[in-house]
Amino acid sequence: MYYFEFEWDEGNEFKIRQRASLEEVESAFYDRKKKNQKTYFNRYRLFARTGSGRYLFIVYQRKAGGIIRIVSVRDMIRGEKRFYNKK
Repeated sequence: MYYFEFEWDEGNEFKIRQRASLEEVESAFYDRKKKNQKTYFNRYRLFARTGSGRYLFIVYQRKAGGIIRIVSVRDMIRGEKRFYNKK
């Protein structure tokens, strides 16, 4: 299994904790069915379920050394859940 390293600081931790726990966000990256989409400026969209079964939409940035910095988190909307559940 591959292990991810996350960058948490005052800039993103406070904002993320408003919507989900840090552990919940990190667990979404280990979802076997997760789907990634590359956007711009080395940012990605992640559609995934947490270990507790919550559907999350996460925007993150890959930094040097494979470090992941979370930019935004929210619950998936209906269309995103359909996309995630599509084979």
